[in-house]
Amino acid sequence: MNGQADEVCALSARCSRAISVLYSLSERSERSLKRTKCALPPRIRLGFCRQQDAPHQEDASSVTADIPSNDSAQPEVASEGPATDRMYLLVAGVMFVVGLGLASLAALQLVVPSLLSTAWSTYGLLAPAARSLLADGWLPIAGLGLTLFILSQITGGRFERRGPATTAMVLIAAGAIASSGDIIAGLSTGVPGLEGPIWGRAMSAIGYVLGAYLVTSLAKGKRDHLGTAGWYLTAASWWLALSSVFGLIPLMSGTRGSIQAAFADAGLHRLFAVTLAIGLLYYAFGKISGADLTEPRPLAGLGFWSVGLTWAFMGSARLIYAATPDWYETMTIAFAIAALVPVLAIATDIGLLLKGNVQTIEDRATFRYGTVAGLALVGATIVNLLGVWRATSAVVQYSTWSMGLDTLIVLGAGSFAIFAANSVRLGGNSARSSIHFLVSTIGLTGLAAGLLAGGIVSGFSWIAGPSSQLFPNFGPGYEIAVASLAPFLWIAAGSMALYAIAQILYLSQINAVSAESLTVPDGPMEYDLEFEGAMRYVTWRRLTWGATMIWIAAAFFTALLPMMDSTDTAATITADEFRTYASGSSEATGRSLYIAEGCAECHTQSVRPIVTDVGLGPVSIAGDYAYENPALITGVRFGPDLTHVASRTESFDAIATHLLDPRSVVEWSIMPSYAHLSDEDIAAIISYIETLR
Repeated sequence: MNGQADEVCALSARCSRAISVLYSLSERSERSLKRTKCALPPRIRLGFCRQQDAPHQEDASSVTADIPSNDSAQPEVASEGPATDRMYLLVAGVMFVVGLGLASLAALQLVVPSLLSTAWSTYGLLAPAARSLLADGWLPIAGLGLTLFILSQITGGRFERRGPATTAMVLIAAGAIASSGDIIAGLSTGVPGLEGPIWGRAMSAIGYVLGAYLVTSLAKGKRDHLGTAGWYLTAASWWLALSSVFGLIPLMSGTRGSIQAAFADAGLHRLFAVTLAIGLLYYAFGKISGADLTEPRPLAGLGFWSVGLTWAFMGSARLIYAATPDWYETMTIAFAIAALVPVLAIATDIGLLLKGNVQTIEDRATFRYGTVAGLALVGATIVNLLGVWRATSAVVQYSTWSMGLDTLIVLGAGSFAIFAANSVRLGGNSARSSIHFLVSTIGLTGLAAGLLAGGIVSGFSWIAGPSSQLFPNFGPGYEIAVASLAPFLWIAAGSMALYAIAQILYLSQINAVSAESLTVPDGPMEYDLEFEGAMRYVTWRRLTWGATMIWIAAAFFTALLPMMDSTDTAATITADEFRTYASGSSEATGRSLYIAEGCAECHTQSVRPIVTDVGLGPVSIAGDYAYENPALITGVRFGPDLTHVASRTESFDAIATHLLDPRSVVEWSIMPSYAHLSDEDIAAIISYIETLR
């Protein structure tokens, strides 16, 4: 009996061990199955992981967010994910191509004034219409679409609010298209950056606000762990919405309205574009280097807050030397210098992110796009500083230099950052990405170089006359400025056309998923910089309050406070006697036609207290514009300044003839013909010009 009992005990022990082994195998199988399912495409993965990991949803989100977007599973992510990002990018791409087409035609008209020049297609109409499609349509729509996609990856959630997202996109697109169409139809407001009628801009503003709400709702899924890309992209949507709403406030008369418009324009088209570009670059470089998108980085916080502070406070970049308070301009110069700080911080941070991985990154397309975008950002920061620094501004202000800055920001940093982020979304290298990259880079380089070099040459040609006292900056003497600029306009026009052709290719592959499977490095090397204290996240509370307070502070100091400065704002004799436009008068009608035809695109009305403008008449002060709304101060001087043109005009009949057939009067003129205007319209414009004394 004892022997049988011993055998039973031994058998029982063996059974217990077998059961224990089976149980262990079962647990391992379950964990393996769970890992396998969590690697499936998002629609399957998220549902399974959330059910299995209910107590640890944040960990599941991290798993989702950390899966490389350019690995072998990426084509499945792009094809089975929500269609919102694809819809946004397709609509934005169409607006991109159309806007570049208009911009190319406008650029060609500067060198061939009679090219397709009709009542609907003069330079003064096409240039602002193109800007509306590019800056108010392409960048915001593509940027918001990619932001929703990226935040979905960072937070590990699915974006399911397709209805509101579609509504936001339609409103933004409709507003930009309506503004562009109304400008071509002669309904421009004449306000730089806000040329579209208020109802069109209101549509876009509602879309921006709705888009910011959707971005915020999605970002809350990760709240305190959005990572650097998440900070930039979330804040960019807020700043875009706030600036667009501010831009709907009716303008005050005179220089106060110019200050008000300058702040709205800077927020809509520069602060947003720069912030968006940096956020997309952090995402793209983070993905291809295998970095954790949610990890804290020592330099990231410094770069983020300093970008917002500097670019938000540069509203007066276009108003240096204008009839505005000196302290207002000085503040802009100070922040333009300070903008070098985030450039250094961000460049160093991204360099450390890529450290040791550059040679092993297989996604060369994304890397190339991102590199050009980063260089364009650095270039834009330097070009902006030289544009506002008084010594250099005296040369390049009111020249094509400002157009070169916008090119670097919109077509360079913003667009190439979109190319980079979209490349990651589609799985990396594609068959035609190298061709698109090469042609786009050549076009961008030629365009920026032509405009910037042309600005320098124009500025020195304006200075040459007064300095030598041989010829003035108007009349026959202006031929020197036109002849000097012509070669650079040819370079810019050809480069713009080349850049536009490249984007037709991009539109055909904007949602083409790469069939090539790419791998990413294991992750960036460890920081070898020493920082005291633990690295801290920009928490949701800090992000919300910080980003909001930056914009409010910028609005107060660069818009509201200078608008309240009453120095020299009292109407002058010039304003009282000549620049008072009674409603319905011939002068008021002529001024409206001047604005509607886009004449302010090529003629400034501001005599500055610098040698460049000696001989143009008395220096402009704020009181000269007291009754003007808008005050037509800034622009690009393709033609001479018109502030006191009536005081130096002997025959207004010659001006009428010049409007009808410019080259019959001045052989070298690049002004388009306005023969499509009626005799009454020409007479009204002449009546307005007679007030410019």
